[in-house]
Amino acid sequence: MKVFITSCFLTLIYFMNITIVGSLKSNDIRNHLGSRTPYRFRSNKNDSRIKFPNCKDNKIWMVIRHGTRLPSKKDIVAGSNLLDLKYEILLQHENGKGPLSKEQLRRLEDWKQEHDVEQESYLTLEGQDEMILLAERMQKRFPNAIRERYDNKTFLFRYTATQRTQQSARFFTNGLFEKKNAQDIIFAPATKVDIVLRFYKHCDRWQKQVKKNPDTYTEQRLYGHSPEMNKTLESVSKRLGLNRVLNLGEVDTMYKFCGYETSWDKYYISPWCYGFDEETMKVFEYYHDIKTYWVDGYGYDLSYRQACLSIKNMFENFSDENGPQATFLFTHSGTVLKLLTHMELYRPQAPLTGSYRDDDRQWKVSQIDCFASNLAFVLYKCKTGDHVLTLHQEKIIKLPMCKHELCPLDHLKKYFKNSIYNCNYDDMCGLEKKSNATEKTPV
Repeated sequence: MKVFITSCFLTLIYFMNITIVGSLKSNDIRNHLGSRTPYRFRSNKNDSRIKFPNCKDNKIWMVIRHGTRLPSKKDIVAGSNLLDLKYEILLQHENGKGPLSKEQLRRLEDWKQEHDVEQESYLTLEGQDEMILLAERMQKRFPNAIRERYDNKTFLFRYTATQRTQQSARFFTNGLFEKKNAQDIIFAPATKVDIVLRFYKHCDRWQKQVKKNPDTYTEQRLYGHSPEMNKTLESVSKRLGLNRVLNLGEVDTMYKFCGYETSWDKYYISPWCYGFDEETMKVFEYYHDIKTYWVDGYGYDLSYRQACLSIKNMFENFSDENGPQATFLFTHSGTVLKLLTHMELYRPQAPLTGSYRDDDRQWKVSQIDCFASNLAFVLYKCKTGDHVLTLHQEKIIKLPMCKHELCPLDHLKKYFKNSIYNCNYDDMCGLEKKSNATEKTPV
């Protein structure tokens, strides 16, 4: 009875919170938060076992982005400037300017920036829940590939040298096994250089010719100075009752904290969301999508070519009968996006540019790379041979190079033969040799 009352109370708080946002509806926020979208908005709650006639799930290889986290050091520093903006907004409303309600103003007044830079990017409680629930659902879908009893020869858990991925791995195992068994799990030590989990961090050519190349950000800069963006900055400033127009950096910080703070708590919408409506949320969502398209996606071929290191690892695991039956790799946004691109998924009809926003584009980070995003390949042993099932965000997807969702392993190995046999990391990423590896997608 106590649980029921508590549940009803929390639900009431949730809907009260939605109501006070006024014209900003829940979906206006949840669908456009970019990489700070919480996984609860994207997860597949249907955890029924996935079966195919004359087939049995045998192995799984899964890449998982860490769960919802605290802001980075850079964002914490930028967020400290929101305190002055808060007082500016409150002062304007005291002078009778601004459309925010009394409840909205009260919540804004209560807002504090309390994040310690020493805990920058740490996994949150919401992130812990994301991992536990994800593990439970995956185990129910594939009980043969993901056994309930832990064995260090059957399971492999691997993470980068960061707190958020380490803790994501640990809470994921809490979802797979009883707490007593979870404490006995052997985790492979994280290394600073891991070219399977975070290949791009140590790819010198990519770092120089893509990430640190000013040309990579040309289209994002153009959009940042576009009439559409200028109109958006004016709109956000007006909604907050300001007598000046906020600059791009100020509103971008608001957008980020709108995402962070909304993702941390199931029953809370950040007061920094109050300045946006659905249209202005879409503008900032696209502003960030342009960047990821050119840095992590189809913009430069080296970005996704280097993901062959991870794909090769998957195929090697499926070919090794003595290898782990269940492999779980905990990593970051950059890895997930490059892997999706390597698998030829979510390619937009045209490159993302600063001159045109296509709201129907496939490349939407809010959809494909939220917190706890995941890409799983499941090996099925069938009477007709080995097949692979692919899931993204726990949903079955058909790979573009396959005729059916359950795709023959031999077909995939043939299609990705260059990824398996010609994946020379030193040649791709070394700076001593000239290469056309960073060809840019024509605009």
